[in-house]
Amino acid sequence: MYFVRPVDFADLPALERLAKQAGIGFTNFPANRDSLNDKISCSRQSMQAVVTQPGEEAYYFVLVNKQTDKVVGVCGIEAMVGTKTPFYSYRIDEVVHASPQLQIHNRIPALFLCHDYNGTSRLVAMIVDKAHQTPEAMALLSRARLLFIAKHAERFTNKLFVELRGESDAAGFSPFWNALGKHFFSMDFEKADYLSGVTNKHFIADLMPRYPIYIPTLPDIAQQVIGVVHETSENVSDILLREGFCFRDYVDVFDAGPTIEARQQDINTIVNSRLSAYQLTDDAMKNEQRYLIACGELEDFRVTLAPACFQQNSTQNTVNGANNDMVLQIPHSAATVLGLALQKSETEIEQHPALKKPERVQWIALHSQSMNA
Repeated sequence: MYFVRPVDFADLPALERLAKQAGIGFTNFPANRDSLNDKISCSRQSMQAVVTQPGEEAYYFVLVNKQTDKVVGVCGIEAMVGTKTPFYSYRIDEVVHASPQLQIHNRIPALFLCHDYNGTSRLVAMIVDKAHQTPEAMALLSRARLLFIAKHAERFTNKLFVELRGESDAAGFSPFWNALGKHFFSMDFEKADYLSGVTNKHFIADLMPRYPIYIPTLPDIAQQVIGVVHETSENVSDILLREGFCFRDYVDVFDAGPTIEARQQDINTIVNSRLSAYQLTDDAMKNEQRYLIACGELEDFRVTLAPACFQQNSTQNTVNGANNDMVLQIPHSAATVLGLALQKSETEIEQHPALKKPERVQWIALHSQSMNA
C-alpha cells in the first residue's frame, strides 16, 4: 500500500536520490542538496501560512511505500510562477509572408519567446522510483495533488499548467538545444538545465534571441522533437491528458518539451471529488471499487488508494459529524494510513487539535482507465 503526505526535512536524502535518478531534463527538481532543502522549507512554510490568494507558495508531497516506510516518489505545486523573475516559454505561432505581385502567400511557423504563464499555478517534479512506477502508484501521486487543489482552491490560480520533459538522451544531448540554445548560451544542455533549476532565470532573457525563430530554418532533427514528450514522462503525460489537460502550442525554451494546461473546472479529479461521512470496516473488500481517499488539513493532508463501498445511512443520524444519506465504508488498513483509526483522548485533542479525526473524507472513484498510464 502507498500513501501521499506533505514533504518533511527528514525526506531530504530520498529527494536527492530521486532527483539523481530522474537525470537530465528535470529543470524544476535539480539534484542539488541546497536547492532541495529550500524546496522543503518553502513547502513547510506554505503549509503553515494563512493564504487568501496565491503568491510565492510552493507545496511538495512524497509518495511513501507503507510496507517499508520509504519515500519512493515526489511531486509538487507552485502556487504562482513569475513572481520574482519572468517565466519563459516559446509560443508556437505563424508569421505571414505575402507578395501580391508574385501571388505568393506563406504562413511560416515560428517560435516566440514569451512569459505568458506568469501569474499561473504550475504542477512540478513528478518523479517516482523506477521500482515503483506502477499504474497505481503513478495515479495516486499525480492525482493526490489535484485533490489538494480541490480542497484549497483559494491557494491556486484557476488555470494550471505543466511542463513535460522534452527529448534528450542519457548523455545530455538534446536535438533542440543543440540546434538553437547552445549557440546563444555557449554551454551544453546539461549545464544550462542545471543552472535554470538552481539560479534565477534572468540569464534566459539576457542570452536568448528576442526575435522569432523560424522553425523551418532549424535542422530536421530539431524540428521533429518540438512538442514531443520524453519517453520517461509518457506515463505522467497520459494521466494528465485524461484529467483534461491539453496542449496549447507552448514549449520549453531548452528542450522544446510540450506545456499542457487546464482550468480547474475542466479537471476530472477536481470537479468530481466529493466529501462524505465515513465508517470503518474490515479489510475483506478486494472486489470493491477502488477510491482515492484523502483527509487532513494542509500539513496533515494524507491520500491513499483503497477499495471502499457506500452504505445507506438508514438511521439518518450524523456519522462522524456529517449528516449524509450515504456513508463511505473504509477498510481499517486505509484508515490507519490516513490517521482515521487512531483513538485520542479529549485531553490530547485539546492540546493538539490536529489529532481530532476529521468529520468527512474527500474521495473520488479510481476507474480502471485512470490507472492504465
